[in-house]
Amino acid sequence: MNYKYYNPRKAALDTARELLTGALNAAVADGSLPEAPLPEFIVEIPADVKNGDIASNAAMAGARAFHKAPRQIAQAIVDHLNLEGSLFDRVEIAGPGFINLFLGAHWFTSVLQAAATEPEYGRTDGGAGKRYNVEFVSANPTGPMHMGNARGGALGDCLAACLDWAGYDVTREFYINDAGNQIQKFGKSLAIRYLQLYKGEEAVPLPEECYQGADIIARAKEFAEIHG
Repeated sequence: MNYKYYNPRKAALDTARELLTGALNAAVADGSLPEAPLPEFIVEIPADVKNGDIASNAAMAGARAFHKAPRQIAQAIVDHLNLEGSLFDRVEIAGPGFINLFLGAHWFTSVLQAAATEPEYGRTDGGAGKRYNVEFVSANPTGPMHMGNARGGALGDCLAACLDWAGYDVTREFYINDAGNQIQKFGKSLAIRYLQLYKGEEAVPLPEECYQGADIIARAKEFAEIHG
């Protein structure tokens, strides 16, 4: 199979229409449905996943032509529906006669095969002319690193890659954050914690606006061990 221009959404819709048309023809051929021009019907992706991956009104659309109740027509269609080897593995009749089809393993493997076969699979120009600036990982120098920084790197880069794949002009940005008020406050907090090691907290109190975390004390002790 050529996956170069494979569109899994279109493949599901087209396959559903082919299967339903074939089932209608088969039902007419063996007399399950009377001879009549095949009705025009809709195949669509339903808003609610409870109604399947693809839904169709084929039975209701054929009620006038076949002079039967929609659910009877739907049953005749389902009885002649051959899903073996198709993109679907299950079908059900719902409500007044909707036919709901559910995608099977073959559809999912077709998507994986397309992605593995075509290096450019999924690339679009939907975002052409639009720009995004994705800022991620930017570590806060006034506090310890944590798992969120690592997770942000993976998530941020994946998000930027997806936007790029969709045609957007993407800039990846990382702030070093080594200037400004927070760095001045960080330096002041370190200096006071350092002095407290020698003079005590009562002699050199730490103002409320300074950083209160235990990591500041740890950094001050490290500095004292190295520089005295």
